[in-house]
Amino acid sequence: MEHLLHAPHIGMRKIKSILAIFVGFCLWQILRIFIPGLEVHPIFIYIYGMIEIRETSDKTKDYGKMRIKATFTAILIGLPIMLLSDWLRPIILDAKGRSTIFEITVLILGALIVLCVAEWVKCKVYCGLAAAIYMILMISHFESSMYLYSIMRAFQTIIGVTIAWFINVKLLPYPPKPGTLSYWLEQKKSPKLK
Repeated sequence: MEHLLHAPHIGMRKIKSILAIFVGFCLWQILRIFIPGLEVHPIFIYIYGMIEIRETSDKTKDYGKMRIKATFTAILIGLPIMLLSDWLRPIILDAKGRSTIFEITVLILGALIVLCVAEWVKCKVYCGLAAAIYMILMISHFESSMYLYSIMRAFQTIIGVTIAWFINVKLLPYPPKPGTLSYWLEQKKSPKLK
């Protein structure tokens, strides 16, 4: 009960997470100037920007690289499958009900291919993420039939990870490194680091 009465601790990791959301929002609004049809909130930038603010800068670098590798794996496999499915759809489909069967077949077979390739290119724990990104690409494509809309989902993942990397590795690394904002803040807090 005593634990419930304490105020929540707002530490640097939470501040960096909120900063990642804000930076992602600002960058997305700039992109919307050039592509006005984009949604206002880039949900995947928010999600992956926050997820990749790890306990240490090294973890952000390592996990971020794996997440981007998994994303590129999904895109490189997803795009040809999108093209192939668009080409095959009119040939295979003759009844309305067969559209769902076609789509689930494309999702399952494509996800299997992505999982195998992701393992082959050593995405390690992010093999499942690669398959999830592939499915997001395909489902977005099935619903909108627009390649740009589908690709933007994967692009948002890369932007989110890049923002987290910039904030947690270059701007405010932990542990603090000389020449960074976190080092300067730490010096202000305890002059012993000088």
